[in-house]
Amino acid sequence: MIHWRSFQLIMTAPAHLLDTRTYWLLILAHPGHELCAYHFLERMKPTVAVLTDGSGSTGTSRLHETSQLLATVGARPGPMFGAMPDRDAYAALMAGESDAFDAYVELLADYIVVHGVRAVLADAAEGYNPVHDVCHWMARAAVDRAAHRGCSAELFEIDLIARPDGQGDGLQLALDDDAFARKLRAVNAYQALAGEAQAAFERHGVDAFRTEFLRAAGDASIPAATWVPYFEEVGRSRVRSGLYTSVLTYSGHVRPVIEALAGADATPADEPADRSLNQ
Repeated sequence: MIHWRSFQLIMTAPAHLLDTRTYWLLILAHPGHELCAYHFLERMKPTVAVLTDGSGSTGTSRLHETSQLLATVGARPGPMFGAMPDRDAYAALMAGESDAFDAYVELLADYIVVHGVRAVLADAAEGYNPVHDVCHWMARAAVDRAAHRGCSAELFEIDLIARPDGQGDGLQLALDDDAFARKLRAVNAYQALAGEAQAAFERHGVDAFRTEFLRAAGDASIPAATWVPYFEEVGRSRVRSGLYTSVLTYSGHVRPVIEALAGADATPADEPADRSLNQ
């Protein structure tokens, strides 16, 4: 039996957000990200939209593992579910093809309106992976467009690289022993992400993942063009070492796509935001 007293509300947002009748939509860059909010999935049984198939450089999709996980907790795939291979997502960013992403923003906005979605959870934009960041801004754009069509949804974000037990305004689910054991079993069963899971446990400690923190996204400015995120630093290093022939940059590739998705509602920042991955 699953007991639902293993969470606490730590913000002034309406308490109905964790009422099981509230319709939630998750918008994630890659399959497997849902593991960060596993107990939340158990409780809310949301619709889960995923941008890529998680195939990375290997070409092997991991959508089947996410499909199995969603079925286990009673959640369901969304209108966007493995919409493109990772290589296509990166190619679209390199070519500045914002339309490749905008079509899915429209799909998600329509879904929010038609189904009366009241809350959206998206990957945080941490500067670690460009597809993560673009997906975050896709979610923002979808929520904004849905609001312009008369359907307002609360927006939350979840960290993938920073500590999972963050602080601030948001929804914090504190897992009891049984809930945490179920989450760890789900993580261990997701074989395609075994290496990433072990690295996260070593970076933050296993017990940090006993907390699931959904941060209230609020308003945000697009980081200034002078910002150099982690993914760009890594790309430049690999070009220097001969592993890559070109580098995907924030200012030249990612930021123009984000600006196109955000449209007239975008608020560019004058200075780069503090987006340390060690917070």
